[in-house]
Amino acid sequence: MPPSSLSSGRRLTPQRRLVYEALAGTRTHPDAEQLIAMVRRGDPSISVATVYNSLRLLADAGWILELRGLGPKTRYDANTGEHDHFTCTACGAVEDIPAQLDGPYRLRGEGMARHRVDEVHVHARGLCERCATASPEPTTSTTVEKQADKEA
Repeated sequence: MPPSSLSSGRRLTPQRRLVYEALAGTRTHPDAEQLIAMVRRGDPSISVATVYNSLRLLADAGWILELRGLGPKTRYDANTGEHDHFTCTACGAVEDIPAQLDGPYRLRGEGMARHRVDEVHVHARGLCERCATASPEPTTSTTVEKQADKEA
């Protein structure tokens, strides 16, 4: 259970607690619209603005992560521990995966030596187990060569 106040000194109101608990109770990395529907199961009267404002405050306080760049919408994650993400390109599911890198970090490329990198996040994309099982083998240059050998 989270403490009664946020690090910013703001109170953890019942509405903010409900938003946090809804997010902490799922591993699906919902976007704001999905989270609003989840929260409204516990409090049908909660406003859209309250949910968005709560997400902002919880993210600013470090209680949740805002996941940008995993798709067209910002998604949210209550797991603030060290980890990375995998997104299925077929069904859009986002999963936590173990952290893939260990510091100190060094980026390659022109001009990068001037920078100190404190954090790197990996975002893996591909097919989740369910979609990979339902999908035929992807076409690669090796697959094309094998097919050409069969036809010859």
